[in-house]
Amino acid sequence: MKILEDAVFELEKRTEGSGCEEGVIDLFTDPGVKICQYERGACMMASYGGRSGEFVTFEPTRAKTRLSFMFGAVLETPRMRAAACAIINVVTGFLCINRTLHSCNPECHAPCLYELKEYVKGRTLFILGSSQKLESEFRNQIVTGTGMADITIVTGEGIISGADESLVEKQGKGREILFISPSTSGVASLGNYPHWCPYGKG
Repeated sequence: MKILEDAVFELEKRTEGSGCEEGVIDLFTDPGVKICQYERGACMMASYGGRSGEFVTFEPTRAKTRLSFMFGAVLETPRMRAAACAIINVVTGFLCINRTLHSCNPECHAPCLYELKEYVKGRTLFILGSSQKLESEFRNQIVTGTGMADITIVTGEGIISGADESLVEKQGKGREILFISPSTSGVASLGNYPHWCPYGKG
């Protein structure tokens, strides 16, 4: 999972010698959270240093851990990768690298979708990861491969699926990658990728 591995490595570099790597991170689920319209699953929360961040997944983890435990680890399963993403989200929020840690209020769903439709109008899309909302709303623009798409939209499920090897290189010149939802915010911020979540909360 190159994009996620690169994000973990970048976070390790940014926190080296800071003491952040020994801080305790609490992973738990919060069934009361209204999740992003583009995602499905349970809201796994990560708490660290007085901040919290979320990652939506069907494979949540409940545990206490340290940031340092993630560095150098082999993230073999979707569950492990989902936990890593939640950790990245909250720690990048703590470090003020990432300002989109939580999903928006449900009343923001309609304007968010309208603005996304305007942004991608007339362009072909590939969805990396499943999203019933995106697949339904953009069914006439979706193509079957990244090489055919003007924009590849990366969901949280797409990040943890293990299917993104060399995605950036495969896109080629003139093609765009767009990360979407709060779940992808930490990875996107560390990789300096475009991120779509205009109404997400910090």
